[in-house]
Order: sequence, then C-alpha cells, then structure tokens
Amino acid sequence: MRRDSFAEKLRVVLKALVLSRTGLASALNVDKSLVGRWAAGTVTPSEHNLANLTRFVASRVEGFTMLDWERSPVDFVARLGGGAASESSDQVLDWIPVPILEEARRGARQRGWAYEGLWQSIRASNDLPGRFLRDIVEIRHRPGDVIGFRSGIEGIRYEGTALLLQNQFFFSGADAVHGTVIFGIFSGVTRQRAEVIEGLSLGTLRDAGGSPLASACVMSRIGLLSGDPEEDDRRFEAAVSSLTPLVPEGAVSKAVQDRLARTYTPDIPGNMRLLFADSLSRGAVLADDTP
Repeated sequence: MRRDSFAEKLRVVLKALVLSRTGLASALNVDKSLVGRWAAGTVTPSEHNLANLTRFVASRVEGFTMLDWERSPVDFVARLGGGAASESSDQVLDWIPVPILEEARRGARQRGWAYEGLWQSIRASNDLPGRFLRDIVEIRHRPGDVIGFRSGIEGIRYEGTALLLQNQFFFSGADAVHGTVIFGIFSGVTRQRAEVIEGLSLGTLRDAGGSPLASACVMSRIGLLSGDPEEDDRRFEAAVSSLTPLVPEGAVSKAVQDRLARTYTPDIPGNMRLLFADSLSRGAVLADDTP
C-alpha cells in the first residue's frame, strides 16, 4: 500500500469516527507524532500497529478488516459510511431516543459555542481528606451537531460525547487504553458563555476492584479554542502534561470548598445533590457573550 494512499484513508477514518490524532494515538498506545507521520504520508504503520489500528476501526465499523485498506479511495470512503460525521455520531448515540437526540442536536447547534473551550475541574481527593484533585477538559462542538468531550490527568485520557438538554450538560467518556468510563451531569447556564459549571461525576477508583465513586465537581474555563483543532490538541496535551493533579494547599477558594462539601446530605441518607437554586454555574459578563 502506498504511503500517500494510506495517509488519505487514515484521514477519512479520523473524520468518519470524529476522532483527533491525539485520541487515536491514545487508543493505540502510540505517540501522537507517529500518528501525525502516518497522516502526513511520511511513514506507514508497522504490521503490529496496522493490526491494532484495524481492530480499533472494527470496533466502530462493523466487519472492517485488513483487506479494507486495499480498497480504492472511493470504495474506502463508502465502506466507512461516506465519511459523514453525523452518521458516525448516530452510531455512538444510537441508544438515545430520537426525540431526545434531536433536542440535544438543537442544543448543540444553538448553545454549543457557550461551552467550547479548555477547562480545569476541581474535585475532592479520595485518598487525602481535605485536599483536592484537578484535571484538564476540552469541550468542542463537532460536525453533526455533536459536542465532543475530552478529559486528561496524568496518563489517563477520556474521550466522549456530551449532550446539552435544556439547562443540563450530560457527558460520558472512555479511556480506551485503560478500559475505564466516566459519566457526569452538570448544571449549565442560559444565554451567556459558560465560565463556571458544577455537577456530579461518576467513575471508578484505581483500586483492585475498580470501586465506583461519585464526586461533586466544579469546572472553570481556562481558555477558548483557537479554531485550529491541531493547535487545540497541542494546547490540551501541554496543559495536561504541565498539570500537577494534586491542587496545592490553599489554592481552592473557600466558596468552592464549601460547595463541594455541601454535596453530602445527611438528612437524606444515600443521596448526593447539588441544588440548582444555589449553583455556582455562571456565565461571562454580557459584553463578552458573543460566540
């Protein structure tokens, strides 16, 4: 297979699966620069990496095999469903009832811009009472009126999808390398660009049994997207790489500490809640409210 032919087909795969080069590199456990060289046509994957890539595509495209790489460019595009991001997104979200999915697409179309950007999340540490953890999140409005969600901390990279329904921001993401999944529900904002949102996230601990853990979480915007996905990927990775997951003592405001502490409701045993009536979620000043 010619290098330029493979590079063209790899770009079709990334578009069809609504996947960044960084996301693919994470899924295959290879360096992002290697995926960049594949996409540029300077090198082709080794037999081992091509087999891993084929298995990954087959997990998203039913029946995909090594022989599909030998197809003509036109046939290859057709094999992946025309390369339409909306079709790929439908496959990811096909468990959601159509009326709700259409509402989510309208929400993304009308208000997706309000959540796009780089964020830093804060949540209580499970191992060190009184201390807090943080990670970096990227939110992007993708083709097909889908909101993409990415989260990174140390060697973990979650990639997934978010739904904007009424005033709530729902997300799910998976780390393909470690086989873990996270979920979240956050209170959104109306009209303005979101600057702070809060909610509950659900994941698993890194203990032997992967114990479930629900956490209150506050996310604060730390930057806007540049409009260049490759540059935004670089900024995301740079932010994750430079971040110390454990927040320095005294760096979390009392308002956020108090809010996270109020999640537990002893008057209703077994419940966690963040009432919308006193939510920390807020937007920007109106003068900066344009998409």
